[in-house]
Amino acid sequence: MHASSTLVLAAVCGLLISVTFLLSGNQADTNKKATSKPRELWTTSKVKGSPDPPAPFRVELAFPHLKFNEPLAMTSAPGTERLFVVERYGRVLSFPNDPKVKHADVLLNLGKDKVIYGVAFHPKFDENGYFYVTYIDSPKQEDPDGTHVSRFEMTDKGAFKSAPSSETLVLSWPSGGHNGGCLKFGPDGFLYVGTGDSSGINDEGLNGQNITSLSGAILRIDVDHTDGDKAYSIPSDNPFVDVEGARPEIWAYGLRQPWKFTFDTQTGDLWTGNVGQDLWEMIFRIERGGNYGWSVAEGSHPFRPERDRGPSPILPPIVEHDHANFRSITGGYVYHGKHLKELQDAYIYGDYDTGRIWMLRYDGDTKKVTDNRELVDSSLRLVGFGEDHAGELYLVDHISGRISKLSPNPAKASTDFPRKLSQTGLFASVENHKPAAGLVAYDVIAPEWADGASKERYVALPGDSKIEFETLTYPQPAPGAPAGWKFPDGTVLVETLSLEMKAGDPKSSRRLETRILHHERTAGSEQVGDQYWQGYTYIWNDEQTDAVLLEDPRGRDRTFEIQDASAAGGKRQQTWHFPSRTECTVCHNMAAKYVLGVTTHQLNRDYDSGGGTANQLTTFAKLRLFTEPLSKPADELPRLVDYHDEKQELDLRARSYLHANCSHCHRKWGGGNAKFQLLATLDLKETGALDVRPAHGTFQMTQAKLLAAGDPYRSVAFYRMAKLGPGRMPRLGSTVADRKGLKLIHDWIVGIPTSHPTGNSLDDWYHIAIGLNRLDAENLDEKACNTLADGLLATTSMASQTAWMVGEGKIKSKHRDLIIARARQHVDGRIRDLFERFLPEEKRTKRLGSVVRPEEILALNGNAEEGRRVFFEAAGVQCKNCHKIEGKGKEVGPDLSQIGKKYSPAELLDTILNPSKKIEPKYLLYVAETTAGKVHTGLLIKRTESEVVLKTAEDKLIELKPEEVELLVPQQKSLMPDLLLRDMTKQQVADLTAFLSGLKQGADSK
Repeated sequence: MHASSTLVLAAVCGLLISVTFLLSGNQADTNKKATSKPRELWTTSKVKGSPDPPAPFRVELAFPHLKFNEPLAMTSAPGTERLFVVERYGRVLSFPNDPKVKHADVLLNLGKDKVIYGVAFHPKFDENGYFYVTYIDSPKQEDPDGTHVSRFEMTDKGAFKSAPSSETLVLSWPSGGHNGGCLKFGPDGFLYVGTGDSSGINDEGLNGQNITSLSGAILRIDVDHTDGDKAYSIPSDNPFVDVEGARPEIWAYGLRQPWKFTFDTQTGDLWTGNVGQDLWEMIFRIERGGNYGWSVAEGSHPFRPERDRGPSPILPPIVEHDHANFRSITGGYVYHGKHLKELQDAYIYGDYDTGRIWMLRYDGDTKKVTDNRELVDSSLRLVGFGEDHAGELYLVDHISGRISKLSPNPAKASTDFPRKLSQTGLFASVENHKPAAGLVAYDVIAPEWADGASKERYVALPGDSKIEFETLTYPQPAPGAPAGWKFPDGTVLVETLSLEMKAGDPKSSRRLETRILHHERTAGSEQVGDQYWQGYTYIWNDEQTDAVLLEDPRGRDRTFEIQDASAAGGKRQQTWHFPSRTECTVCHNMAAKYVLGVTTHQLNRDYDSGGGTANQLTTFAKLRLFTEPLSKPADELPRLVDYHDEKQELDLRARSYLHANCSHCHRKWGGGNAKFQLLATLDLKETGALDVRPAHGTFQMTQAKLLAAGDPYRSVAFYRMAKLGPGRMPRLGSTVADRKGLKLIHDWIVGIPTSHPTGNSLDDWYHIAIGLNRLDAENLDEKACNTLADGLLATTSMASQTAWMVGEGKIKSKHRDLIIARARQHVDGRIRDLFERFLPEEKRTKRLGSVVRPEEILALNGNAEEGRRVFFEAAGVQCKNCHKIEGKGKEVGPDLSQIGKKYSPAELLDTILNPSKKIEPKYLLYVAETTAGKVHTGLLIKRTESEVVLKTAEDKLIELKPEEVELLVPQQKSLMPDLLLRDMTKQQVADLTAFLSGLKQGADSK
């Protein structure tokens, strides 16, 4: 029986505590006495400000005395200076536009069972008292008519009140997915309505390109005239009025979730943010009849290109952001106020998940963006913008319920931020790694894998400041996640990582880096920045006397030589990556409440921090580090388990491992693009990972699942842990496979009960066993051995099993070496990368690096003639096998004879390094899975009622009957492999770029 479901209940159920959490080898022992020493105060902090230039703008409260309950929208109304805020659960409120205002009045209350998304006031509101509201009947149910736009009328104009009984239904569309809900009156007097695709994922209703449906569109209706039984009429110049079967209300379509659109008050241009799904967030300038691609495309990138398209061509976004920077875009306004002169005529927008606020300037004549940059990286949950009659902007924070504004940031770059660890005030002796008085040492139950490095950790609270224990105040944890701790201003969390220079000898440990996580409230951010953290890396010098602040925004790599008796020649190399500040924020994100280790679940264990071994929570309480005493004894509070402790239940160990290493991203709002969560506080069935097909590729594993119960070799999570190179997980912070962790997850997956066993892995094992037995046969020549070894690597699933057996020492050494050698030469990177961990680092595939620096390549003088040789002759690249130039080569991909006309050298290099960044639909990679369990990959050449034809990278045609094809899905990936140039030097890449850049007239290549 699995105990993961009890993990979340243990904090509230004493009985379950006794059978689950007390299984931990790190269990609290209340008989052990916590320290009785008085708390020393940390008074030497020099960690203040930031080493980076300040953002040009800051966020500050616009109405300090107002707080709303989960606001979703804000607007103004004609004929009044009052402002209006929509609260999620059924209310619209109004208040005077005065920063001193202390109270908001209820304009409309539909009750808590309704969810309101938007409100718009009629252009003649001061005369007729009409306003329009988008709401859904129930957030828990799907309803084909569950999203409504209704008109309400002021029933008490003097008090700004309206009764629900004044409602007149205008129109409705399905609820239960992306409901849209934004409403605006255009300069033409018509009402514009954003609908969303009414789907949870992948546009399941195929509404995006379907103009017979109201969903996935922006509508335009005339609410001043009726038509038959409709409470509105259709403007005669709507684009699809005369298209048979089309909904004439549609103004534009192909939108997934147009979250907040607005009109430029000077030009009338319509702008919207459109929330993406897998990889991209977009800003569109909406045109009459425009098709914005969903769900054929996500922004300018293919999504489901095989789907039917609407009647008009797909238009590209004005700008788009990948999910490394934006995750849920919020459309804003073109600014025409007076307060922010630098932003005049700029479109201001932001992101709900990251809090980033950006601007762009667009030249309508040239159709180009002339400026696009970040204004501030806030900690708002930016759900919407508001605009008053003066054109000033307001920022709506969904979680805190506060209304903020942008102001110029008067802060100047800090000149005294400590550039050396010895200047931070964190250590009494940096050379001896002796912490300053007041720092409290701690340790975690389930450490994050750090490529074999050990860690020393400290909490530094300034003066007598205290921590709020398990607070639910802003920012709230993601659903299903445990509450975090709220730290005082000036807190610094310290982590020093050390690596043994002689494997197995702790005395040989060398300090590599000290990372600090610093919490500092900035001016004007008291309502939003009280949990705003920044991470910094200090790199230790060779003398081990001090560490210097890392300034490179891309991080840094350094290779160390390790003495290791198990390595060939007794030595091996290990490259260490020092993370940039941006990389720090990927894991230490808002959804995880920034702090990953200093939590109840991680610190509820025994540890000697200098006053004797005792439970850390109890010790913290005795030192009065918390604002209040613990609500319960430590042994009644939840905890993870030490996943290294084999005495603990396997399920708890595996879930604790995933929680520590993966859940900061793979949780609601955490930034992991896939729709699953790996929190130990959720039952495994509630994570969305068990027996769920991956949303971002199967790596050509038949019947692949994120976690395939009972079968690690069909589990994408296991595969991505086992491999190196592209697609490895964790994505950041590790380049060395965790052998023990991999075994833990392997054995756990094997033990997950399944009611739907498959024969795939058993079949693979049969073929592997046969192959190994034949390798043991006598008198096999080299060719036969190579053929048998290749057979063990025939599919990703078989290669995964074979790699597992190699790692566990279950294959004879001579066969092991042969298999690794054949895998190293494999044409398929998915298989090749599984075996790289068995090679010494210096013998692994040489890549351009985990941090590619195109500017270094472009700075080199490329030799076009040498580049020609690279194109036609270089081993391992073989560009000519997929591309033609002047009739030479094969036409699997585009003909490159005049590619230099289309792209600049920088653009060419970008397409080579990132071939999947932008793909023409006809060159999109498809994966076909047959009913017989075979997987084929290639370009989709033909798809009819009688046949499906793919062209492989080897220029071969795969012809299938439709009834044989169980699954045919496009991949957001080019047929040209990522890191194709992995074996090339920078100079060779520069030469290739120079050659391709010169192909402008065709004759240049002769």
